[in-house]
Amino acid sequence: MGSSGAASRVSKSRSEADSGVQLEVPLAVVEKILLNLPAHQVVRVCRLVCHEWKELVDSAAHWKGRCRREGIQPCDASRPPEDWCQFYILNKNRRNLLKNPKAEAGLQGWEIMGNRKACWLMEENRKPFPDNTVTRCYVAFNGLCLKRQLIDLQKEGYSAAFMDQLQPDIKISDWYTTTAPYGIRYRVFMELLNEEMQPISSYHPYRMVLDGDNYPWCEITCVFRNYGPGVRFICFTHGGSAQFLRGHNGIRLTNSSVEICPAAERLRCTKSNLLINPSAEDGLQGWKMVHSGSGCWVTAENSKPLTDTVTRCFVTSFGLCLKRQLIDLQKEGYSDTFMDQVQPHIKISDWYEPRFDCGCEYQICVELLDQENKPISTFEPEKVVFHFGNSQPWCQTAHVFKNYGAGVRFIRFTHGGKDTHYWAGHYGIRVTNSSVEICPDDESTRFINRNLIKNPSAQAGLQEWELVENRGHQWVTAENMRTFPVDTCFVTSYGLCLKQQLIDLQKEGYSDMFMDQRQPHIKISDWYAPRSDHRSEYQICVELLDQKMNPVCTFEPEKVFFPKGGVYPWRQMSHVFKEYGPGVRFIRFTHGGKDAKFQKDCNGIQVTNSCVEICPVD
Repeated sequence: MGSSGAASRVSKSRSEADSGVQLEVPLAVVEKILLNLPAHQVVRVCRLVCHEWKELVDSAAHWKGRCRREGIQPCDASRPPEDWCQFYILNKNRRNLLKNPKAEAGLQGWEIMGNRKACWLMEENRKPFPDNTVTRCYVAFNGLCLKRQLIDLQKEGYSAAFMDQLQPDIKISDWYTTTAPYGIRYRVFMELLNEEMQPISSYHPYRMVLDGDNYPWCEITCVFRNYGPGVRFICFTHGGSAQFLRGHNGIRLTNSSVEICPAAERLRCTKSNLLINPSAEDGLQGWKMVHSGSGCWVTAENSKPLTDTVTRCFVTSFGLCLKRQLIDLQKEGYSDTFMDQVQPHIKISDWYEPRFDCGCEYQICVELLDQENKPISTFEPEKVVFHFGNSQPWCQTAHVFKNYGAGVRFIRFTHGGKDTHYWAGHYGIRVTNSSVEICPDDESTRFINRNLIKNPSAQAGLQEWELVENRGHQWVTAENMRTFPVDTCFVTSYGLCLKQQLIDLQKEGYSDMFMDQRQPHIKISDWYAPRSDHRSEYQICVELLDQKMNPVCTFEPEKVFFPKGGVYPWRQMSHVFKEYGPGVRFIRFTHGGKDAKFQKDCNGIQVTNSCVEICPVD
């Protein structure tokens, strides 16, 4: 045999060579066999057979082929993974690294901090959880109750080299609620640690105070990205306390998770096309034959060009041929909560083509189904009929489901057709390159718990802020002297003190097209308070800027003055930008003030807990 191409090359195992048995297998055949074996067997066993097999297993083409067969694709096709093997394995191995996150096994897996174990109680959920499979939760006692888990990444299968070189996204989530009437505090701490248990990166949101028993289950999320080398452990700590209440009436927690995700992930999963084998590259695998008329379905090479990557198609016969796939959204990584609350667009697409020498017809039906497989919304256009002698190229049918309401759990995709001249053989409609995608590819998930202001509450001193005016004794940070969920604040002096942050929406993941077409609401919030023994003033200015830093829209209320001697609690200044038009690329947030009595030290207005959020349009 020749050795000029992969298809003509042969493979011979070492044992066969030693025994004198010549069993020559073309590498193209070996490659197909390897693709049908579990990945761990291919890496641990097949890769060691011979040099040729090792080259096949180590090739990007092998792992790219596995991703294609299983529908695992990067969200941004223009930026493919540098290592397809790591990309595939990371997707397949994605799981929750926390043990016993839903209180199903008592406190097993958790380390109790501070109080004794009796401070935690496990019970059935008193409020319905968005995912009906989550039925139990942890309930804190009236004192401070904290519990944590330390995740050893090496033991979980993520090597030091893997974490340092790939730096996959680390996604953390926690759910909390309360049934008490007042005074419930919730805390969560998330840290990435090095080998010496020193923090490399951390997420410490302010302590939340929940007053009232009408809270639903709420989710808080954080994604660590670009955290640098050295991460070896993840420490997850959460809990809370209840003031003035006896017994187990504290914070309720459940369904916590820590996941290692591909760095390219933008939505709940990286699988862009939810259909399996959309372009006949694997025969009829993945499809259920609903109607398979005389001659049945076959696959063939495309007779007319479509794209360089789509070279095959499915072909119908003279009897009606229909095939179908049922997509389980839960299994694909889209939770019930996500589908019901976000209701992302669902985009379907299909390509079809007739033959020149035979009439044919094409049909398609796509249904969004509830838990009992009953249709919530349906796309079923009229059949397309082609007559004999047509010269029609490949045609596309597309549809986007929007505002379909809550309850969607499955997508049923059915298409096909037939030859209308009833000729023997396969002269009917041809279909290929079908797709079902959850859209937009990333914008919807960015709405949840996302403050675009860095260091909003002085936890990191004056980091991330540009000091525009820094007069008198200048800006300082201090502990709050009044009751407030945030412990620290920024304090001004007797000279004007202003600080500023410029938010680049593109860098934060909000594309120009998204901002221009969707024009989501932009909600700003700021908290301020004076000292009772000093006169002071507060001011704020928030601007939406275009690419050249020119204002598109501005919120600049009148200054707020406080006389000496009053007792003032923390006050909130808020505003929502709506219908601001296209062109917004940056947000400039400026606030501050001064002590109007001009006394030494820092006795001016205090500010904290600033926030800028991108919100969906109601």
